[in-house]
Amino acid sequence: MTSSHRRARRPGLALALLALALQGCFLWPQPRGTEEHPTVVAFDIEGARAVPARELRTHLATQESGRRWLLVPQPQPFDVDAFANDKKRIARYYQARGYYHARVTSADVVPDGPGRVRIRIRIEEGPPVHVTRLDVDGLDEAPEARARLKLPLKVGDVFTEAAYDAARAAIQDALTSTGWARAEVAQAAQVDPGLDEAHVRYTVKAGPRYRFGSVFVSGAAAIPRARIREEAELAVKPGQVFDATELPKAQARIFDLGVFGGVRVSPSLQAADEQKKTVPVVVAVREAPFRTIRAGPGFAFQATRWEADAIAGWQHRNWLGGLRKLSLDARVGYAWLPNLITETKQGPVALFTADFTQPGIASRYVDLNLRAEVERGLEQAYDFWAERVRLGTPFKLGRLVTFVPSVNLELYELGGIVSQETSLPGGQTSQVLQLATCPGQDPSLCLLSYFEQRLAFDFRDDPLNTTKGLYLSLTVQEGFSVKGNGASYLRLLPEARAFVSLPLGLVLAGRGRIGLLSSGSEVPIVARFTSGGPNLMRGYYTRQLSPVYGFCTKQPCPPNGTDYLPVGGAGLIDGSVELRFPISGELGGATFLDFGDVRFKAADALNVANLQYAVGAGIRYKTVFGPLRLDLAARLPGPDGQPGVEVMKLCSASGCDSTTPSTRSQLVPTGALHRGTILSFHLSIGEAF
Repeated sequence: MTSSHRRARRPGLALALLALALQGCFLWPQPRGTEEHPTVVAFDIEGARAVPARELRTHLATQESGRRWLLVPQPQPFDVDAFANDKKRIARYYQARGYYHARVTSADVVPDGPGRVRIRIRIEEGPPVHVTRLDVDGLDEAPEARARLKLPLKVGDVFTEAAYDAARAAIQDALTSTGWARAEVAQAAQVDPGLDEAHVRYTVKAGPRYRFGSVFVSGAAAIPRARIREEAELAVKPGQVFDATELPKAQARIFDLGVFGGVRVSPSLQAADEQKKTVPVVVAVREAPFRTIRAGPGFAFQATRWEADAIAGWQHRNWLGGLRKLSLDARVGYAWLPNLITETKQGPVALFTADFTQPGIASRYVDLNLRAEVERGLEQAYDFWAERVRLGTPFKLGRLVTFVPSVNLELYELGGIVSQETSLPGGQTSQVLQLATCPGQDPSLCLLSYFEQRLAFDFRDDPLNTTKGLYLSLTVQEGFSVKGNGASYLRLLPEARAFVSLPLGLVLAGRGRIGLLSSGSEVPIVARFTSGGPNLMRGYYTRQLSPVYGFCTKQPCPPNGTDYLPVGGAGLIDGSVELRFPISGELGGATFLDFGDVRFKAADALNVANLQYAVGAGIRYKTVFGPLRLDLAARLPGPDGQPGVEVMKLCSASGCDSTTPSTRSQLVPTGALHRGTILSFHLSIGEAF
């Protein structure tokens, strides 16, 4: 056999090995059980239509053997007594969902070699029971509650115990949220399986209508009780009609003060004033330690950067009293660009941060926040020292709404700026052009000064492990110059995220952003848009979806000797659609489609024909800090082949064809594209969005 024939067979052999591996032939096999308790290698349920077989199986004691991390076997033993009870559980589970005729017609335990069995259950569901009559008696005494009531059960519905109980809870909630704090609701149902009918009745005893009384605080020591009472009364105002839904809101407001380990807000019905018809509210708190110290290592590995850091932080949540918060954080490390093995640039990096918040600076709804940073940074195009100051006034508009206006000053002292020697037209002497990272009088100093307003609406059920909800935000920046430094510009960045919970633990998530930057002059690189990275367009690494400046450090430039530096753009569109699903225990997975584009000119980014797409998949492991996530993404080719990012060149500030020598430069599109690698790996903590 020739070598060419051997090479031709290798792909087929590889596919065969992969198929065997996917079937588990190269994984640890499931261990065999004993004759009395064999291992369950398969568990099939047939005939389940009204109730998904997967859902039904999770409520049974008998389980099919699985694998942890898709590799390590987790054998499940078969128990005769547990299996007999499981057949009763199936009938009871169906009955709770309105199928009173459901029964197990057969339950087979088939040997599958020594110490192993396969189980097959066949179910006959039968017709469901429907609600043919539904009465609510006594609600006429509480017309406000009747107007608010929306029953989750109605005539014609399949009679399920969940909806039956939920309807009682809905009536109770409608009463207690409109003043009837002592209301009682009794429920009864007559089910006739012979006729497949159910008659449902709820009986209401509304009692007297109450208002909120005084607020009492217990458990407070260092925090003034008046401050806690003030926060609670924003939700449970004395004299207002009693509304039980306001109690958890008051509890959340007090917990958000950040100094309590536990908070409970509850009505004291025993102490109700029956003459005034008021119910006092008791706020019980448990103060947490005010000081927090943290320290540890940090590592970052990306295609364009490796970094190792030491991290430390200190926070006081009641500094000098009055719920003032002070945080001090430090990160010191070393960075290699693009990596430790083939580094072209390396050096120390550091970030020191101080953050102070004074609550209630103007009123109880407005705080004062002062943040200062000093950073030593290392980028491909330059290295820098940066000093940043932000003065903000966060408005407390509720837990769902955030509005933070601020004024920001950032000063960058630049070094190692990329420059390029070019010849003037007509064969004149050459000139050295330096990459203009920031407009201003001194090319080594960059001042970024701007006003910023951040508005966000957060309707998610959980910011870390979101399964449903909506998140909307808008960030607006207005840049201004100070004594000839800085730039006047307008920067808009709206974003939307949506999450939908699906059956079987699936979550469909989507997000989208549009960024526009308008300016009559050159804008600093740090204010321009970039995309790419584990939380944005995953077809690119961090900040790599951006117009790039292509330059060569050696002349003549050798093949593949061009370096590309992201310089940002004035227009941005990016987004994602992601399907998240459980795998086993805390392990989950996701498949996604990302899209995005960043252009040097804002108008070009609005052309959806320029969008680039990437598909990928990943795994997640849930931790207390959020999901530990590994994603693999691949960019898709477009109609004209593999897409890329704009390549820019340096020209004199007076023009590319100017014969006037100048040290000032401008970036000009070359019309070429830089494509880079099409595969990207991302390891991070937290979902992408």
